[in-house]
Amino acid sequence: MIKKKIKDEHVIEFLKNNPKFFIENSSLLDEILFPSYTRVFDKDSTNVIQFKDWIIENLKNKQKNIIDNAHYNFLTQNKIHKTVINILRISKFQELTKHIIDILPKVFNLEIINIVTSEDRFSKSFHFIHKNSEDIEKIYFEESQLIVDAVEHKSGIFNNLDKKIYSNAIFSLSKKILGSKSLLVFGSSDKHFIDNKAYDLILFLSNVLQEQLIKLSNDK
Repeated sequence: MIKKKIKDEHVIEFLKNNPKFFIENSSLLDEILFPSYTRVFDKDSTNVIQFKDWIIENLKNKQKNIIDNAHYNFLTQNKIHKTVINILRISKFQELTKHIIDILPKVFNLEIINIVTSEDRFSKSFHFIHKNSEDIEKIYFEESQLIVDAVEHKSGIFNNLDKKIYSNAIFSLSKKILGSKSLLVFGSSDKHFIDNKAYDLILFLSNVLQEQLIKLSNDK
């Protein structure tokens, strides 16, 4: 039987296809020799860092990010569960919209949560953000879909706020609520929505709000 030699590129390809290999086999790092970090990456540096230590530190940081995200999601999940219970207890459309605009931003440490509409009468009655239908059409995705990202400034949704909004989540509401396309928007002054944290939880909350808004829409 001829023993096939494993080439460097095979090892590289394997590690690329298995990015968690050293996390799942961390004890292997004790048996591997590494060059110094400075010789590989920064020849002018006066600090000598072992390449192995650099890899381990990277792994620790990734693990910490996973733990931090899990902790954040756990806290957010608890907030959302309590919020949903409160939302389902509301029996008036105006009471619900006031809760969305005045209470929920404080609960989730956001600068703003509001509804964007082109219907002037609704924006005046319920203090919604008013934008023309063309602007809403540019942002509106599919009904009941959520987009999280850095703020899209062209629409000017958040232009009149005291604090600059850095990231946002935008949920395309059903036309059953106001009779035309409208948006449920969440705005944050930090990177809250860029890291994609708790995406499923925000989507869940948005759907609950939508269903309750539809349910109470005859009362508006």
